[in-house]
Amino acid sequence: MYTTFARIIVFLLLFSSCVTSKKYNGVVTDLQDCGKNRAELETQLATCNEDKRSAIERLDQANLQLESLRSDSLKLHADLQKNTELNQELQTANDALLKEKNELLDKASNQSKSLTSKLQQKQTELDQKQSELQNKELNINALTNELKMRMYRVNELEHILHSKDSITNNLRKKISDALVDFNTSELTVERKNGKVYVSMADKLLFKSGSAEVDSKGKEALKKIAEVLIKNNDIQIVVEGHTDNEKLQHETYPQNNWDLSVLRATAIVKILTNSKVEAARIIAAGRGEFYPVAENGNKEGRAKNRRTELILTPKMDELLKVLDSQ
Repeated sequence: MYTTFARIIVFLLLFSSCVTSKKYNGVVTDLQDCGKNRAELETQLATCNEDKRSAIERLDQANLQLESLRSDSLKLHADLQKNTELNQELQTANDALLKEKNELLDKASNQSKSLTSKLQQKQTELDQKQSELQNKELNINALTNELKMRMYRVNELEHILHSKDSITNNLRKKISDALVDFNTSELTVERKNGKVYVSMADKLLFKSGSAEVDSKGKEALKKIAEVLIKNNDIQIVVEGHTDNEKLQHETYPQNNWDLSVLRATAIVKILTNSKVEAARIIAAGRGEFYPVAENGNKEGRAKNRRTELILTPKMDELLKVLDSQ
């Protein structure tokens, strides 16, 4: 660049010898202006070169950034592809889960309906059981009240029976005391089945085949009558019994049954003549059909020939309690 400027100076010197001073000065001025312009241009050129260098650097940086962006873009594209595939997988899994969810919801809905139906059925059964239980409670209350009433009646019965037993025991003692002068071979007094049995042997009361009471028998009956008069709540059954030997009578009585009845009524007459109320007495004949021993020997037949007074306390109170049930 310096060489070129020198050439221009030489040219001007050579040229100045051929032109006028005015032209020369004008050329010099132009040359100076060109120098200035050249300097400015050089400055501008330097600035442009600096801008170019800076631009090249920025371009290099931009290229580097572009390459980085391309690399990032490729990576992002790969990530996007992967994420897209993953999203598809997730979507598929979500669809499967949604389908399974719907199936489970349908199943749960059906189960819920079934359970609701069963629950309603159970509730109906429970209500029915509750109603039955209430009815049973009412029945139990009714039965409890009835049981209380029955217990009350049982207590009444027990009291009456206890009183009856007490009366029976007292009566047996009074009869035994009244007949203390008679031995056990002639008569016995015992309590059984809530009654007092006075069993009098045939030898105490009657001769063989006869229905007429002997004097000793009358004495025993009068003593019994004294006790019965003082205990007017006693019912009396007079039973005649015989052995099984046939009677030899041609007239009445012709058999043992007739004889047992006649003997029972004969004793009833003695009791009523002794002021025992007739309404309290029942006369019965059992003949040979209610033996207490074997008729195959003399001793057994003697035991079977007997008359029994069966003494029973009146059961009016007991019957009232029984009728009220």
